[in-house]
Amino acid sequence: MSFDLIRVGSQAAQGHQRSLQVTGNNIGNINTPGYVRERPVYSEAPYGPGISRVEVERMLDKFTQRQFWTDTSRHGYANAFLTEAAKIDTMLGNSDTNINSAISKFFNSLQDLNDDPASVTQRELVLGQAGSTLAQMRDMNSFMNNQGRMFNEQLELTVDSSNSIIRSISDINAQLSFIPANATSGERHTLLNERDEKIRELAQLVDISTIEDPNGRLRVNLSSGQALVLEDGSYNLMALKGNPDPDRPELVAMVESGGKKISQGIDEHTIGGRIGGLLAYRAEVLEPSQMKLGQLALTFADSLNKQQAQGLDLDNELGQPIFTFNGSMVTGQPAVTNQGSNQRIEANLMPGELSRMVANNFEIEIVSANSYKIMPLDSGGNVIGDVNSYPVYDITPPNGGGEEYGLQLDFVGGTYVAGDRFTLKPTKNAADNIQLAMKRPEDLALASPVRASDNGNNQGQGTLSLEGVSGTGNYFTGHALSASAPVQITYQGFTGGQHNLEITLNDGTVIAHNTADMKNIFSQVPAISPNDYEVSLSGRPAVGDVFTIGFNSGAINDNSNGLAMAELQRQQVLRRNTEVASEANTMTLSEGYGRLSSDVGNKVSQARTADKVADAMLKQSKQFFDSVSGVSLDEEAANLIQYEQAYNAAARIISVAQQIFDTLLNATR
Repeated sequence: MSFDLIRVGSQAAQGHQRSLQVTGNNIGNINTPGYVRERPVYSEAPYGPGISRVEVERMLDKFTQRQFWTDTSRHGYANAFLTEAAKIDTMLGNSDTNINSAISKFFNSLQDLNDDPASVTQRELVLGQAGSTLAQMRDMNSFMNNQGRMFNEQLELTVDSSNSIIRSISDINAQLSFIPANATSGERHTLLNERDEKIRELAQLVDISTIEDPNGRLRVNLSSGQALVLEDGSYNLMALKGNPDPDRPELVAMVESGGKKISQGIDEHTIGGRIGGLLAYRAEVLEPSQMKLGQLALTFADSLNKQQAQGLDLDNELGQPIFTFNGSMVTGQPAVTNQGSNQRIEANLMPGELSRMVANNFEIEIVSANSYKIMPLDSGGNVIGDVNSYPVYDITPPNGGGEEYGLQLDFVGGTYVAGDRFTLKPTKNAADNIQLAMKRPEDLALASPVRASDNGNNQGQGTLSLEGVSGTGNYFTGHALSASAPVQITYQGFTGGQHNLEITLNDGTVIAHNTADMKNIFSQVPAISPNDYEVSLSGRPAVGDVFTIGFNSGAINDNSNGLAMAELQRQQVLRRNTEVASEANTMTLSEGYGRLSSDVGNKVSQARTADKVADAMLKQSKQFFDSVSGVSLDEEAANLIQYEQAYNAAARIISVAQQIFDTLLNATR
């Protein structure tokens, strides 16, 4: 009997000692990242009294753990997106860098100049404000480019961290292969804790799914399907592929196929985690902001240049450009799958047509060896609308096909194969490539190049009004009107509901014209169309009344073109989206900047909400996880007392057994 008591006491003492060690280990690792609480599990001896063994069990609820990993990915995504997008939002909302304020200051200075169009000093102020506005646009674009460079560096570091974690998980899987799955040694539990912590770290960077194999290894896949850690112990890494655009690296998975590593595209929309948040920030905030800024800068400068060209400066010369777009030519970036050779496509801006520009990148698709399409892309790089609805253009002659968007395409050289694709980014750095071309304040063309007047001998009450100047390419030559320019209108009477007019050109040609409406007369006469300027006759002219149009030489106090330039602030000159260019699809420059700011602001506001939700969900899932797997000092302290008392009781059993044994020995002596 005493031998049984000694055996029972000894087994119990060893078991409770093991329990004390487990409790001490829990307490010691309370601050160890990834540590999972352990507990002793006692097994009753199958034959006879006492316990047979004490195993150590990890306290782990795998469903709660997986939810914890999922919420970690969601939080990593929301936090990364918010952190980066908030930088753009802060910059756009800063009063010192607000481009809308700079544009308003420019137009205000132009309004002041219109009050005294002959003032050279005021003209200098206008040019100075024009330069300041461009500088502010360049600074904003430089800031965004800087953000782009830092983004690329951050993305590269994050991908490298992910790859390092993937290798570590694979290494731990390999080490676990040498330890039996039913082993209760601390080494196996330590490896499992390390692996689970690595998986949590990886989940923070990308959204993953895991599958546990019977041998204890854990397979890890991206949520988009690509395998990262495989069952056989191998692994696939992620990489950044900068072809064709080195400034916009794309995330790929390097997977093994046929003994070779090949790159496989990863869906940026589903990758999740911190990397997914960074990629979403680039696609939804950074790149659209750069393109909208570029569109705004191009339209601002081009609309002013266009109106400037329709005026007359202080030297009686037609207006020359205020701004120049040197360096704005972009080349098409060929897709890596292109089959053609020596391909080069250049896209140049079409002066006076940049109100057609949209804040999008474009894809050129080669339809045949001699034809192509040009199509705008959305933020995800997909063609907007139905690909089949876009017109097909001829490659030869090497221009055109992009004029719907204010671009002129030139297929400089090479061969082209159906299916080849190119990407154009005309607005990305457009704000950097606009310079102030005008140096002399006298060159601001505030006056109209023509004036309309009534003959002093007219007998009627008619008045000829200049409706506006739309160009200078047809009716003007040097410091005078060209031979084909209409310079006189003679009223011949009213018969049969029609006004009878004679239009005299500068070369003496007389054109008879009958009309019921004397508004916008020249556009009604095909023989003198297209017209650079337009006039309307109003009132009651008498038969024989003569009205003249002449070159506005010496128009010092004329600010009619200056008023038209100032009016651009309120005109809808900016194209809203890729739908057909129309008045309904336009907005003002101020509205354009407001859209840029509000779009980013809305994204940041949504991101803040998403971040708060993700943070709350992560805290909750961590709390659930810790309630099972986390170490509680109060609970462990109670366990210490319990196991200490049990150990002391077991020792007492041994002591009592020893006394009994000694008594029996003494009785036989």
